[in-house]
Amino acid sequence: MTTVKRNLDIYRARLKTLGNILGRAEAELFPDDPEKKALLTARLADDMLPLPNQVWFTCRQAELLLSKLNGTPMKEFESDKASFADLKAVVAETISRIEAQTDTKEDFAAGQTPLEIPGFPTVSMSGQAYIDEWLTPNFYFHFVTAYDILRAEGLAIGKADYMSHLVPLLSGAAAS
Repeated sequence: MTTVKRNLDIYRARLKTLGNILGRAEAELFPDDPEKKALLTARLADDMLPLPNQVWFTCRQAELLLSKLNGTPMKEFESDKASFADLKAVVAETISRIEAQTDTKEDFAAGQTPLEIPGFPTVSMSGQAYIDEWLTPNFYFHFVTAYDILRAEGLAIGKADYMSHLVPLLSGAAAS
């Protein structure tokens, strides 16, 4: 499997996990608050962004790769106006866009791409380094932070939930 396709597949699988965890949070946490307002402001520390931003930034890493591959602008997300349904929708939409990406443009990994971080000079790096050193670490940082926020808010999730992408492999191994 090629680099770009492999990373898109990883992002898709982990986003499905995030979507499942969000679904559980919706069903299990704050049953008297259908809008889940407490979750929309929940954060791990005062200087960290709340759950909507963590979900969006998780999705954004996959969207950044798709944007680079297709030369299309990024869709913005207004986290301060987000509902819990919006969080689930942005995850589902990102998964759909990944699944619709048939041309993985594998030459992207070998070529050069700019990394633009506000407040820092733009640097040029290989597409492979961009994926490995920027997108993927940020993807996991925000994914784990969203997971941790939900766990801190009382959602009964554990490592098995986080690693749920392995279930198909384990099911196949058990059948062997």
